[in-house]
Amino acid sequence: MPRPTFRFALYRRIVCVAIALLFVFGITRVPEVHAAYWDDVYQGFEQFSRLPGDVYQLKESYRQTQEDLEKARNSLEAYQEQNAQLLEQNRKLTDTVTELKNLQIQRDQASHRNKMLIITAIILLAGYFIGIRLLRYGMRRRSGRY
Repeated sequence: MPRPTFRFALYRRIVCVAIALLFVFGITRVPEVHAAYWDDVYQGFEQFSRLPGDVYQLKESYRQTQEDLEKARNSLEAYQEQNAQLLEQNRKLTDTVTELKNLQIQRDQASHRNKMLIITAIILLAGYFIGIRLLRYGMRRRSGRY
């Protein structure tokens, strides 16, 4: 006599198959055949036959996008290198400009100092000659020659 578990498993399989058949044929209605059925089938095959071309087109588009992305990366790296070089050059130019400004300030200060030295020397020389003339005039006047 067969065991009850085997019988239960058999009944369970039968019930599952019956439910599956009812679901496929009973609950979901099978579409009725109409005149455009073969056209639909043909269009389905046509769309299916176009899939490899679409897949190839997608692959080609993906490859082109990858190439564009690689070009953009290379371009970005080149721009970054160029930017670094320009920043270094800008820093050097800034240092040079600062140094030139400092040299110009030193030249202006030296020029001003030299001008003041020359003006002071001229004033002292003129004062010396004027002082000597005044001293002589005073001495002549005291001595009574006038």
